[in-house]
Amino acid sequence: MEQRIQFAILLLPGLIIGLTVHEAAHAITAKWLGDETAAGMGRVSLNPLRHLSLMGTAALFLLGFGWGKPVIVNIYNFKRPKFYYLLSSLAGPASNIILSAIALGVLYLNPGVIIATIALSVFFINAILAVINLLPVPPLDGSKIWPCIIPGMKPAISGKWTGIWMVVLLVALFSGGIEMILSPIMGFLQGLLPA
Repeated sequence: MEQRIQFAILLLPGLIIGLTVHEAAHAITAKWLGDETAAGMGRVSLNPLRHLSLMGTAALFLLGFGWGKPVIVNIYNFKRPKFYYLLSSLAGPASNIILSAIALGVLYLNPGVIIATIALSVFFINAILAVINLLPVPPLDGSKIWPCIIPGMKPAISGKWTGIWMVVLLVALFSGGIEMILSPIMGFLQGLLPA
């Protein structure tokens, strides 16, 4: 348990920065494209308290992973619903890729131990958030992105199956299914780090 808490503390900076920017990116993009739903809920903000979920943060310490509060987007407020929904959904993972790249750049500047530790956390967590969120599983962003790209599919607005999919994700996590996806990615990311 003590090791898990230490691990969570190391991950915390990357998770707080990553989830905050990820959710804010969804909200800001949706607002730019004409949907004020998230803006009306105070989600166009870089204040972590607006985006972090109490349960999701607690899960980081108990289970070794966490999540933020999802941003609500009303597709019917967009002039080009499918295309703008795609852009607002892609905004989160795209922001994580950018943060990960910035953190990697910082690591190549050979900073002090504290900055390097934070940058390492931001680098790994944001790369993983980007990849995981491309999986076509509710409530992940991929469940909104792929239906907008694949011809004939419609974006799913209803969240009635989200609870079931959360259970599926938990089973995949604890059975090693997620690890099978992340293992090669982690190897790739480690190869990008400065020697």
